[in-house]
Formats: sequence, structure tokens, C-alpha cells
Amino acid sequence: MKNQHDPEGTTTLLLYNLLWGMGLFPIMLWLMMSAAVSRKRRFTVLHRLGFAAASEIAPRHLLNSHPVWVHALSVGETLSAAPLVRAFKCRYPGQSVIFSASTLTGFETARRLLKDNVDAVIYFPYDLVCSVRSAIKRIHPCLMVIVETDIWPNFLYEMKKRSIPVILINARLSDRSFSGYRRLRRSMAPIFRCFSSVGAQTCKDADRFHSLGIPATRIAVTGNLKYDQLPDAALSNTISRLEKTLTIPTGRKCIVAGSTHPGEEAILLSVFSRLKTAIPEVFLILAPRDIERAESIYDMTASRGLRAACLTRMPQADFPDIVVVNTIGQLSALYAFSEVAFVGGSLMDFGGHNPLEPAALGKPVLFGPYVSDVSESCEKLLTAGGARMAASEAGLHDAVYFLMTSPDAAADMGKNALQVVLDNQGSLENALQLISAHMKNQMSSEHNRPNRPDRFYS
Repeated sequence: MKNQHDPEGTTTLLLYNLLWGMGLFPIMLWLMMSAAVSRKRRFTVLHRLGFAAASEIAPRHLLNSHPVWVHALSVGETLSAAPLVRAFKCRYPGQSVIFSASTLTGFETARRLLKDNVDAVIYFPYDLVCSVRSAIKRIHPCLMVIVETDIWPNFLYEMKKRSIPVILINARLSDRSFSGYRRLRRSMAPIFRCFSSVGAQTCKDADRFHSLGIPATRIAVTGNLKYDQLPDAALSNTISRLEKTLTIPTGRKCIVAGSTHPGEEAILLSVFSRLKTAIPEVFLILAPRDIERAESIYDMTASRGLRAACLTRMPQADFPDIVVVNTIGQLSALYAFSEVAFVGGSLMDFGGHNPLEPAALGKPVLFGPYVSDVSESCEKLLTAGGARMAASEAGLHDAVYFLMTSPDAAADMGKNALQVVLDNQGSLENALQLISAHMKNQMSSEHNRPNRPDRFYS
């Protein structure tokens, strides 16, 4: 392994920060302007720049506790990380844990799901040297766990300089990401080597990380954490609350379209309008990936003559044709009400989203042809007969119509989807073992240092 001050890595960082510097003024101007009009930016910018009060970055009682820092980019990664954090706290109940997210929705999801399992939820810093150093200095972690992919050169280099291990868990590289990193391999290899360990989702992902410069001895195939997200008591409670909110009339049949993107809603509404003629009892729950788009989607439905309501404004009578979801963190529970689940980001080229959420509830799963970010789980579901790919608007209509009018076939497809989830579990324990190996190393290191209290408990 190259020395942490190797000139190749230093040159990469110098060039990277030069580019940052050249673009800093327009980037800052854009951030401030977007903060003025966007709720997301308004809540995150100051924290991510490192300008928030120290007590907001990390509570005072954590300043000398050397916590384990777990990071997830947004909602999907946070959902993957939540069972891991809970399992880690069971194994190390006395160890402080700080959780970070980069987006407002990820932050709010973490606070809701992990409020009893972590000591603080914070925003991940922008990859400016000053912001990164400020966050690391205030948190002073003993170990960093990044879930899936969020690779920032300054952050990784600063952690390595301080000899703080960084583990990448549930790691994956989409075709698009791998192609980009491969073009920059010589420059990025020193940055990738900052990872102490990588727990890859698949052998393909492991090979890709190795080809980008990470030694094979640091890479293990640990599987996909999303397979370990089976329904639990918290999900059951959310389903019960939503049942009271929705008050679905007897006999109505539900399609849930989750994590949709611009352009997809128009296709879904067109499909739904045709279905409504043939199956009058059908209704659609439409959950956009970005809830800030909920109002515009509501207006779109009204312009098509469809009766719509936002989830937080359900009418007392006259149940709507379409429920537009304008809250975060409830999609997994909403899938429970579906006869058919469609997973968005796949009709248009957005890479697709997690099809295992509805599969874990035993629901038949549909998605479009653009699933490069979730290809492994989609392939497993298709092979097992737990999902169908709809390549066009007509294909989506025909698939939904068939499943809505063939309950036995839909039930079999749902059972097949659930079995895929059950057959591929075990990644949670694999990830814990990888983290535990580093915890033992840290404990051993601390034990051999004189006059330093042991801060780990198992």
C-alpha cells in the first residue's frame, strides 16, 4: 500500500481542490440562491458548510466519546443502513454512534427511524477542506461506515491522515459510475485506496472496486442489505396509521407507484385512465421521489379530470381516484395496500429504485427498462417470476390489467418476489462481521496505548 502522503494522491487532491476553487464562487452563489427558494437547501446549506453551531454538529456529551460515524447519502441508503445501525447497537450497546445524511429527506428519515439507536443525526459536510476538517474535528470518530456509495476525495484523505478507518458497506458501482471512475482511474486510485475495507454487494461490484485500485485483501462480498429489510413492528405501526388516514372503501383495488420521476407521472396517469374505464374500482397511490413535486402532480391529475387528494388532506367522503403522497418515509408501508406495485425511476433513464421494498411485502413488482442502479435485484426478481419489466406505456398497461384481473397469478408472483428476498438474506450479519473486525482492531490499539480509557463495550 502506498504511503498516505504519496505524491500521486497529493497531486490528485491539489487538482481536485483547484477545480473546487475555480468553481467555488458560482457554486456558493447557486447554493445561496437555491436556499432562498428551496426548503431542502435552506435546511442543509449552513450545516453542510460547517457554519452551524458546534452543538448542532455534535452534542456536547459526544465531543470526547469518539463515536462510530455512519453515513448514508439519502432516503434509500438510510433505509438500508437502519437495520445495520440497530444491530450494531445491540452488539455494542455502550458505543456512541453518530449518523449523517446529505439530503434533507435522508436526514428526516434517519431522525424518524433511528432516534432511539443513535446519539445524534447530522448533515454530512460538503467536500470543502474547511468543512470536512471542521466536522471531523468536532466529531472525532474512531471509525467511519459509509453505506452504499458516497465517495468524496477530501473527506477520505482527511480521514486517512488521521488514521481513522473508513469502511464502505453495501458497496455498489453502477455501469455509469464505474465507467466514469474507470476513465479517471490513475487519478482516483489513491482516493479509493483510502478505504480500509469494502463490503461489496456482488462479485461484479467487488471486481470493479478492485480494478479501481483497492487491494483485493480489503474487499469482501457481503451482499445487499436491502434483502434484510423485512417488515418489522415499526412498519406495522405505520401501516396501521395509514389505514386510518386512507380509510379505503371495501372493494377498491390499489396500484402503488413509488419513487416516480418527472415524465413518469404522465405515463402512469395515462395508463391509469385507461384502466379506470375497464376496472372502475381501481385507484392509484402516486409517490414521487421528490415530495416537493407533489402539488404539481396533484394539479396534473386535476387537469386530466381525475379526482385526486394529497395524503395529508384526505377527504372525509368521496374517495379519490388518485392519492398523491406528499410526505416522506411512508412508501414501504404504502406498498402494503397495493394489489400491484410499480417502482419508478425506471420508465425514464434514472437508473431505477429499490424493488425489494414491495417484494418484502409479498407484492407483485413492475418496473420499466431503466434499472441499471438496481440491476442485480431486478434480475433476481425477473428470473424467479416475482416481477415483470414493462418496456413501454402499452406494456405497463397490459401488465397491470393482467395482474388486476388475475388475482391468483398476482398472488403467485408476490410469493415469488418474497421468496427472492428470503433466499438472499445474510448481508446484515456479513456487514456486522466486517465492522466488528475493525472494532476489535481499534480496541486492541486503544488497549496498547497508555493512559487512554477504553471507550468500547461489547
